[in-house]
Amino acid sequence: MVTVFVLAGGKSSRMGADKAFMNGGVDRIRSIAMECGAERVITLCGAVERRHLFQGEVWPDPIDVRSLMDVLAWAMGQVGGRIQLIPCDAFSLEVSGMRVLLGSEGGVPIDLNGQRQPLLSSCPEGFTINDHSSISSMFSTLPSLDLGELAGQMENFNSPRVESS
Repeated sequence: MVTVFVLAGGKSSRMGADKAFMNGGVDRIRSIAMECGAERVITLCGAVERRHLFQGEVWPDPIDVRSLMDVLAWAMGQVGGRIQLIPCDAFSLEVSGMRVLLGSEGGVPIDLNGQRQPLLSSCPEGFTINDHSSISSMFSTLPSLDLGELAGQMENFNSPRVESS
């Protein structure tokens, strides 16, 4: 069984708009995941007030959780089987990239710049998080996934794109 966690709890302050709704947002990611055979797609929405904004299975953060690392550790402890993380700002992710991630043996994809993208981690069944000090350290024991020509799909966006004239 593969569970996809769509990460949509951030405030998107640097973007100037809620990333969960940009470029098709969570609905687009959910649709891609289901098309690629994910048995379960869960949106991690952040504050309970955001729960009504999303379709399908939606989990707000537990009251006592303080960081994204804690949310991920908590959520991953609630389900069994393989887990795929997808941030809501994975605007370049397409069906081809999702299929490769879901079909992998587990790992952290590498983007076009050669950077590991831990928020797109594919966690095999039985994976355990040993270090909660940072997002990178949480998934440091997973191998890097070089997806070749699909590497351009393995990025997330934390600031607005500036259009060149």
